[in-house]
Amino acid sequence: MNIDVLALKYRPKFFNEVTGQDLVIETLANSINLNKIHNAYLFSGTRGMGKTTIARLFAKSLLCETSITSQPCGKCSACTEIDNGNHLDLIEIDAASRTKVEDTRSLMDNVQYAPSSSRFKVYLIDEVHMLSTKSFNALLKTIEEPPSHVKFLMATTEPEKLPDTILSRCLHFKLASATTSIIIKHLENILKMEDIKYDIDGLDTIAKNANGSIRDSLSILEQCIAYCNGNLDATKIKSFLGEVDDSVIRNIIISIAHKNPIDLINTIEVLNIESDYEKITDTVMHIFYELTLMHINENNIRPDHANNEFYKEIFPKFTLEDLQLFYQIAVSSKKDYVNSVSKKDHFTMIILRMIIFSNETSPSSGKSVTHKKNKTNPSSGKESLGKKEVETSDKEHKKASPEERDSDESSEEKWLSAINSLSLTGLTLHLAKHSVLEMVDPSNPMLYVNEDKKDIYPKLCVNDLLDKIKSYFKLSKKVGIEYRSGLSTPIVIESLQNESELNERYQKVKDDPDIDKLKKLFGANINKESIKKIIE
Repeated sequence: MNIDVLALKYRPKFFNEVTGQDLVIETLANSINLNKIHNAYLFSGTRGMGKTTIARLFAKSLLCETSITSQPCGKCSACTEIDNGNHLDLIEIDAASRTKVEDTRSLMDNVQYAPSSSRFKVYLIDEVHMLSTKSFNALLKTIEEPPSHVKFLMATTEPEKLPDTILSRCLHFKLASATTSIIIKHLENILKMEDIKYDIDGLDTIAKNANGSIRDSLSILEQCIAYCNGNLDATKIKSFLGEVDDSVIRNIIISIAHKNPIDLINTIEVLNIESDYEKITDTVMHIFYELTLMHINENNIRPDHANNEFYKEIFPKFTLEDLQLFYQIAVSSKKDYVNSVSKKDHFTMIILRMIIFSNETSPSSGKSVTHKKNKTNPSSGKESLGKKEVETSDKEHKKASPEERDSDESSEEKWLSAINSLSLTGLTLHLAKHSVLEMVDPSNPMLYVNEDKKDIYPKLCVNDLLDKIKSYFKLSKKVGIEYRSGLSTPIVIESLQNESELNERYQKVKDDPDIDKLKKLFGANINKESIKKIIE
């Protein structure tokens, strides 16, 4: 055994040295202490979580010369031989290289023979899911009713590939992935024993890149020790692992918050083309998650969190709806990295999509576009605003009959009510707000979508909305879809209503005598956009 490899040097030799699997260890220890030993055990979980290690420790507990105990002595010949990997009665089998049924039958032929020097003969089958169907069939009867001196321990990363007949005959232990804090603590202990200098930020980066695997974290740690020449530095570690500086991530989040595409593009331009953009996307998604928690409860962020002050400053600039939308856009777009020619370009488009979807923006300035012109309602060919019809001229208004106006009002009310009742979220809600539903002819229901949103929404999102509309209105015909310009959609209506309210507040403020005095005294002007309604 190469004791210079950290994963081997610090492999646990007793149950109390296992990291992050307290539930499994406690259950195994209790079963040993109560003398409730089953004939077959299955350990499953992601790579590097300690499946094979725990199986060996369990075997040591069964084969220790002192007794069957959850605390083996570690000094007897059985314990030392198991640690060195040469105990005759612990037969380790790599199922990945012995998949043939002949191998399994040969193995089962030897099961009947008594152990050479111990009380049990223990078979440890690693990656058991790799066995063939015939091999499982050959193993099945022996696992169910083995001789009293035989125990089976199996480990796998894919328990779903095992036949139900095998699973039902085993005690199944599912090993959980280690949390970032557990991995950091484990790495700290090892670095102290190795007398290597480190900082917490560097270990945090290593832990996040390990994806919950203890062994992976040790492998990454060894690479970082070599790269940093034995003195772990957080900046070097981030560079080595393709991490992006926190300031860049913060600038990206600020650009999204301010809906400023120009600043966003300038920020992304400084990134190296070889950066891990999928990892950066994950980081941005995690920030959206933490900001969402802060919206629900400001105390959700730990006081010692590195980005605590930044989160407190930025989270009021996001709405819960926007955060849900942004998170869904990121999740939906991640799968397309595999098809993108340039990861950097794809990442830029993902973040730009968040800004575009959250508001109507001007690509040149990043400023909000206000819809000042009245839009045409496709269902009637007349100009409308929410429940009230816009009077473009007395002549046009007189032409519209009360029945037509009631019909328009009912149609728009139905659509707005449907949007509120369908519990839509994310992209589906965004699509609904940029659409108008027409059901003048029940045999031909149509959903009209803004033409500038064509090819933006995923097909699954569009189909989901159409299915929900059909179900909500109990339509027998399939809802058609068409893209048009100049629609009076809920988002346009809301924008016009907000503009109307803002103008109304401005008219009240600008004629106020006190405000007029302040204007003359300081030579000031009123910023209309800054006028806010105070809710008492």
